[in-house]
Amino acid sequence: MEAPRFKEVQNTTIWWHTDIFDFFYFSEAVSCLENTLEEGSKSSDIDIQSLYNNISRCHEIIHKLNGEEQEQYYSGILCHLDSALHSQKSLLKSKIDQLNEQSHSQTDKQNGSTKQEKIPVADAQCQNRRSAIEDTIITKGGLTFSDVAGLEDAKQTLREAIIMPLQFPQLFTGAVKPWKRILLYGPPGTGKSRLAQAISSEIQSTFYCVSSSDLVSSWVGESEKLIKELFHHAVSQKGRSVIFIDEIDSICRQRNSREEEYTRRIKTELLKQMEGADNSSQTDKIFLLCATNCPWELDSAFLRRFQKRIFIPLPDKETRIKLMKIHTKDDRVTLTEEEWSRLGDETKGFSGSDIANMILDALFCPIRDIQKSTKWVKRPDGMFSPCLSDNNSSTEYLITATIADLPPDKISPRDAVLGDFMASLATHKCTVTAAELEKFEEFTKAMGVRG
Repeated sequence: MEAPRFKEVQNTTIWWHTDIFDFFYFSEAVSCLENTLEEGSKSSDIDIQSLYNNISRCHEIIHKLNGEEQEQYYSGILCHLDSALHSQKSLLKSKIDQLNEQSHSQTDKQNGSTKQEKIPVADAQCQNRRSAIEDTIITKGGLTFSDVAGLEDAKQTLREAIIMPLQFPQLFTGAVKPWKRILLYGPPGTGKSRLAQAISSEIQSTFYCVSSSDLVSSWVGESEKLIKELFHHAVSQKGRSVIFIDEIDSICRQRNSREEEYTRRIKTELLKQMEGADNSSQTDKIFLLCATNCPWELDSAFLRRFQKRIFIPLPDKETRIKLMKIHTKDDRVTLTEEEWSRLGDETKGFSGSDIANMILDALFCPIRDIQKSTKWVKRPDGMFSPCLSDNNSSTEYLITATIADLPPDKISPRDAVLGDFMASLATHKCTVTAAELEKFEEFTKAMGVRG
């Protein structure tokens, strides 16, 4: 018997016996794999249909050869290859179906024909990118600047950059130009995203709320096209559009020699669009607002392009009290001004999200009392409230029962009091460390301004 031979294709070694495997089939399978690797190595304009055809043909050949193989060792190798090809074939088929899902919806409107026409894959990809960008557009919400406590300097800057140019365009002539690119940075939970949400409610123009997951694709070259589509879509809108990119550091970290080539291309495309290289005549139609918790990790080229870098600090005492009142405005809370002031002192170092979590836990205390109460007071309005002391034991309105014995729609919790908030503070601590605050202070002294 002739000795076994092998051929290596991209670190994959395939063994075969010349008296078992047909050389023609094997050569064709290798050719399909080589064509697939060549097509997949392209940086852009990948022909997905060609990938699918080559993988399908290779899978068909391997499946046929595996059925004819008698020796267990070689059969095992072919079985693994068969499974891998089947998986890749299914993945490509799903992607093609996704790209072509709208391909049968076009109608020849000029001729009044209802006949459906298939859209080419390239057009389907363009439509999907446009659809993905349109999904990031958010409608006008109910949150306004008045709902964001503190941060007056940041609000004023954003009004100058976005709201006033839209309301009073005649004021911005000659050398007076509105800001085009602003970076908000600070500890997590300090209100950066809420400021962006408030802007969407204050303006009457298109607002894009984008994250890295909306712009980064697993397909080579697709991320750059998504970024370009985002800015081109914004320019095409009537009036001035606002693009908000949250967690910008996940896309624009400092460049180094060890990063992948595709990440470099993503950063280059974003830099180009930020500078308005493709639409310099219409660059005034876009305002870019970005937010990050790690400004020192941003590449210097990106930092330079932000005209203002605003530090969003932890709330001070007055802002913390205002935040707590905003969170409890729709709840029954009995606190004096002195008690609010004490809570303001006790929450020093808390971020906005820390305060929200603490308030939520405190407001649960009256509900917990309802669950364990066995004595209830019937109020004149017919509602039942839990009785936590024996002071009312002689009243005719006091009854003994559990929560299951009372009508659900007649149960009313007591008001939240200072003790509930103090109990919540015992289990909720601030999440921003002194070391993190020091890093923000150093960055602000070097490159930022306070908001």
